[in-house]
Amino acid sequence: MGALRSWLGSDRAVVDARIADLERLLRIRDEEPLLALELPMPEVDAVRGYASWAGTYDVLPNPLIAVEEPAVRRLLGDAPPGRALDAACGTGRLAAFLATRGHRVAGVDGSPAMLARAQHRLPGATLAVGSLGALPIASASVDVAVCALALMHLPDPRPAIAELARVVRPGGRIVVSDLHPMTLTLGGGALFQGADGAFGRVSGWVHRHEDYVAAFTATGLEIRACVEPVWGDAELPLLGGPLFALAPDAVRAAFLDLPAALVWSLAA
Repeated sequence: MGALRSWLGSDRAVVDARIADLERLLRIRDEEPLLALELPMPEVDAVRGYASWAGTYDVLPNPLIAVEEPAVRRLLGDAPPGRALDAACGTGRLAAFLATRGHRVAGVDGSPAMLARAQHRLPGATLAVGSLGALPIASASVDVAVCALALMHLPDPRPAIAELARVVRPGGRIVVSDLHPMTLTLGGGALFQGADGAFGRVSGWVHRHEDYVAAFTATGLEIRACVEPVWGDAELPLLGGPLFALAPDAVRAAFLDLPAALVWSLAA
């Protein structure tokens, strides 16, 4: 990726440096322990994946959340206090933020294990097990809703987006975030390490900008903003994994400033 991103640049030395990285890695791949390391990473559905992830979700560093959360908070931060819904609330990271802004918070998630963590964090919140395609929330009953890093786990995001539009009152606000479709297309995904030390990957589907826009338009939602936070230097060690220690310049050339998340602000 680093070589391809540099290929049409005017500095031939940059391209040569990336090719040199590739040649060196190929030479040492059988002797270098970091390159020989094999990590089984089975793909699991969202229910199984987040059940395994719940115990470590708030403990282990997550580069995607580090990039995505500031943008989501910024888009939510000026919403007047009211009734707020965190759909696919997980362990309650954004529900807790909404509570600090004076909102009366409800949360819905498909994982009882994640909800248990959210309940511990927010003992006063109304939390329920439920699916994004059939939210257990009355129509036009919330002022602001957020759905973060969840729609990529659905083959079709349209039913979930229609449900968000249904539960938010006219004039209310919805913020939706997800892993950027470019990152998913390049092989990224919801990778996790459970409390038992085993790694896994939660199933994900690529939803492009046009898919979101079509779904928003079909439900009458108005797009107020679209934000695409990018990978920065702080995220590169985790993104590159073992390769970062061996070829940091190549990892930087591959990932730096590529869009990491896709965040939408919508009006009902």
